[in-house]
Amino acid sequence: MSAATQHHEVPAGPEEALAVVDAQRESYLKRHEVKPAPLLVAWGLAWLVGYAALALYREPDYGLPRAPYLFFCSCLAAALLFTFAYIVPKVRGIRGRSSREGTYYGLAWALGMPLGAIILSRVNAFLATVNTAEANEVASLVSNAVPCLIVGVIFLMSAALWDEMVMGVLGGWILLVTLVVTIAGMPWAWWIMSVAGGGGMLVAAVVSAAARVKRGA
Repeated sequence: MSAATQHHEVPAGPEEALAVVDAQRESYLKRHEVKPAPLLVAWGLAWLVGYAALALYREPDYGLPRAPYLFFCSCLAAALLFTFAYIVPKVRGIRGRSSREGTYYGLAWALGMPLGAIILSRVNAFLATVNTAEANEVASLVSNAVPCLIVGVIFLMSAALWDEMVMGVLGGWILLVTLVVTIAGMPWAWWIMSVAGGGGMLVAAVVSAAARVKRGA
């Protein structure tokens, strides 16, 4: 190996070696970093459009017609699929602590949402036998509160995991909006979830993207 080749492969001194390490570290972080803005946009649009459909087609007895409900579920499913499609490539190939963090994060979604759905199916099956306006309202509010509880807690966990303030604020905002909606009840519940919940996520996405641009990320 020639001296010239050695000169290009071996840093000239400690400062150059640190510069090489910093450049490699920055490249690694950009390749594997989970940015909150894409996730916020996906979930914000799903909530904004999905809850608006529920609000527009709400029945007088607070029941939900099948078509708007399926459309709402499709919006949430699309957002969830996007979440997995975005996160899985980011954590693929990572070893050690980061890999475990990604695995636990994925399990929180993969196990939390189905568990919530099973709980709601049992509760709603009972409330359907009552078949009153009050029972329908409780079924709707509980069906909304349980998934939002899961999403809000996972976002707060994400904030602690990746030190993302926007995700933490959003998780708290989701829980706060859901608390207000559950207390307020019908007929304004779905409009509050659409505008405050979905709109809040989209605002958070803009704030997050602007903050990253300002940092030069």
